[in-house]
Amino acid sequence: MGSTITNSMKENQKEMQKEMQKKQLEMMLKQRQTQLAMQFASGKEFFNWFASFYALIFPLCILGALKKKSPFPIIPLIPLGFVCGYQYDMYYGDKMKRIRLEAERLIDNEPQLFYFPKNAHIVSQEEYEEILGINKNKK
Repeated sequence: MGSTITNSMKENQKEMQKEMQKKQLEMMLKQRQTQLAMQFASGKEFFNWFASFYALIFPLCILGALKKKSPFPIIPLIPLGFVCGYQYDMYYGDKMKRIRLEAERLIDNEPQLFYFPKNAHIVSQEEYEEILGINKNKK
């Protein structure tokens, strides 16, 4: 009778551990999602302010170029336009999707990029590969 109670307690303990790990993972994923959402929302807000600035400065630079009869006032519009385009693509286009696909490709095809330096004393390269399940035969 004592052994059945002990076995039952061990099973309950294992179930509780699994449930606790599941809850910890769920909390971690929700926290990650919240942090990413905050960063993304912040980026969108910054883009809105930057685009407003660009929309204001654009006609002023054009007017300055016409008034001075020189193309120099237009020059700042070029790099600012690239920055504005990049931010638009990041927050309203599909840049995040392209970044995620490239990250997946790097993890799959070039895992050696993420190895620790030899003297880091965190984990050895073999332990790292074992933990992440990296196939040593794969290039």
